Amino acid sequence: MTFRWWASCALRLGACLALGCINPVAAHLMPQAQGAVRVDGNTVYATVSLPVAELRGFDTNSDGRLSLLELNQHRTELLDQANRLLDFRSNGQAGERIFEDLLIPHLHTPGAPTAPDQVFTEQLISMRRLQWPTAIQTLSLRADVFKAAGSPQQLALQAVTISAADPNTAALAEAVILSSHYPEHFFFQGAMASFKRFVPLGMEHMLVGVDHLLFLLTVLVGTVGWRRMVGVVTAFTVAHSITLVLSTLGWLGVSPSLAEPLIAASIVLVALNNLRTDSLTNRGAKAWRHLGLVFTCGLIHGLGFATALAALGGVSSQRWPGLLGFNLGVELGQLVFAGALLVLWSAALRLGLAQHTLQRRVSMLSAAMGGVLLWQQLANSVQM
Repeated sequence: MTFRWWASCALRLGACLALGCINPVAAHLMPQAQGAVRVDGNTVYATVSLPVAELRGFDTNSDGRLSLLELNQHRTELLDQANRLLDFRSNGQAGERIFEDLLIPHLHTPGAPTAPDQVFTEQLISMRRLQWPTAIQTLSLRADVFKAAGSPQQLALQAVTISAADPNTAALAEAVILSSHYPEHFFFQGAMASFKRFVPLGMEHMLVGVDHLLFLLTVLVGTVGWRRMVGVVTAFTVAHSITLVLSTLGWLGVSPSLAEPLIAASIVLVALNNLRTDSLTNRGAKAWRHLGLVFTCGLIHGLGFATALAALGGVSSQRWPGLLGFNLGVELGQLVFAGALLVLWSAALRLGLAQHTLQRRVSMLSAAMGGVLLWQQLANSVQM
């Protein structure tokens, strides 16, 4: 049995494994819990949704739920847990708790049960007023609320700070989304801190996004020559940067339920174009059409990047630094993937695999995986 036979078997096995492991929504998670933070001089007012799944020692009747009766019985212990799970600090120091309480949302909804042992909740509202001896300089929040099953995947926060010394000073607003990958945030850190925060987030989004990586793979395998590769990568970069900026600034709005299926469809379209056109002889007008196709699909992918940036909490007071940092991270992730692909591609050619055969088989695999992604995204859109 020849090496080519073994390589062909490995490619087929990899295709089967890849088709079974596609998770199209992993890179586009949306917030499931919310909160608001107000900074006024040396005082913080915070109202944050807290998942019951993260709390312990309250389940008196062992039914796995928190009732109003259990909340009242264990309020002191639950308040202590809430402070540990949502840890606010100024310059590394915890503040004095002036006021705190835990509330059940929609407790007085018309028609809802009123008996304390019949009112249940999966989310508590943690209300808190914290105070420090001096004016707050650097406020941080660490949220350890993403560990237990049933907890939110992300926590969206809206923060505002006003000047106690001069009430006429314009308030600073900031939006942030915390997750298990980003559980701690320092508020109001300025442009450079926002830029530095979003660079790794953009890179991570690119490198874990199955749809974007699969599209880039499909584009690169259908291109021969480093000059043409630079051209198509540049076209993709310029295109997705345009729609990313327009969407982030609010000048272009497309629902994720439409953008995500279009991204999956772009993978199938480019893969089928690779199969229809021999890239080894793709010159002149055909090359320009290929470039135009990549540019058009790049515009669609920019909408997906914008959705991810919104889900990560694009900082409203530092919008441009966050946007530039995220886009730079995406480009760095793109370069890392392209570089790794070129190394593997060169190694495969050195081992005797025919370039034309590799292109066709990878394009067929991309078309199949893109089709699965498209089907899953359409199913998700119908359910939304």
